[in-house]
Amino acid sequence: MNKQQTLAHEIIDLGRLLVILVFALCFVPINGQAAEENLNFYVTPEFPDSQVEESSSYFNLNLAAGRTERLVLKLQNGSNTSKQIQITPHTAYTNVQGVVEYGQDAEIPDTSLVYSLADLIEGPDKVELAGKETKTVTLTLRMPDEEFRGFLAGGLRITELKEEEESTSSSEEGVAIKNEFAYVVGVIVSNSRDVVKPELELLDVFADQLNYRNVISATIQNFTATFVNRMTVDATVKRKNEDEVLYEAHEEMMQMAPNSNFNFPISLEGERFRSGNYIIKMKATSGEDEWEWEREFTIDTETAQELNQADVTIDTSVNWWMIGTFSLIVVLVGIVLYLIIQRKKACEHKPKD
Repeated sequence: MNKQQTLAHEIIDLGRLLVILVFALCFVPINGQAAEENLNFYVTPEFPDSQVEESSSYFNLNLAAGRTERLVLKLQNGSNTSKQIQITPHTAYTNVQGVVEYGQDAEIPDTSLVYSLADLIEGPDKVELAGKETKTVTLTLRMPDEEFRGFLAGGLRITELKEEEESTSSSEEGVAIKNEFAYVVGVIVSNSRDVVKPELELLDVFADQLNYRNVISATIQNFTATFVNRMTVDATVKRKNEDEVLYEAHEEMMQMAPNSNFNFPISLEGERFRSGNYIIKMKATSGEDEWEWEREFTIDTETAQELNQADVTIDTSVNWWMIGTFSLIVVLVGIVLYLIIQRKKACEHKPKD
């Protein structure tokens, strides 16, 4: 075997080794650890006379304007160690799944919200509980001075405060997950139980992302002080002046909090955003109530590029495997051509008999 052939075989062996290494790196596991905790404190609401009878697990109060009411919670520590309990009031809002959240606040309150329930509740935000201790905590709810129609909704979030060092991540490599347990006691108040007819509006439609995946978001607003129950939403998206439905969504059994909005997502199912003008048609129903909207919206080139780059289902990275494979083929072809040329030259200079 001559030197050229030996070199060719060495390069081929090196290429095989690189392929093996690439496959080995692809299957290296990532360590993860979930911190399990036991919920060992308990919360029981104690209802006042203003409680509406059919409610048994949350505060459902009918109070006159300007009246003050006591919200009483019984806290029990089931462990032998002392605990510090935090109590925070919140105003209900609607999350992106069409579910009412009672234990958190919206990032931006809806513009139609006149009275925030969280602002009407005062009380201790931290409570110390000794081991096995039971303590009664009282918060004060002050109704708005002006009478209103409909409902104010929110909740009391009760959590255990942890020491800083207990909440740090594991020293192992990978992702550590911290589970936080909390009680949320709902609070709904009204001046009267007169029926309020819900009204919805489509505020905006825009290119967006949900969990780092491309979606078209349609902002639906409930600008009335009542719940929208068992809501169904259907949506279709087409390019302007075209008949083909590009994207569609259907969701049932959703609920909206009073005076709230949420971004209803229409998934692109892994497709890239393409700039241009689009038409969305939507229909929402709740019982006998029905709303329909049709809206034109635009996706510009810059927004489409930015969102496509951030979508985790779209591969926008450099394909080093393809580049490496192509480079190796080019090298091997070059070596083969070099060997052919060298052999041809050798034949040409070989002395004739």
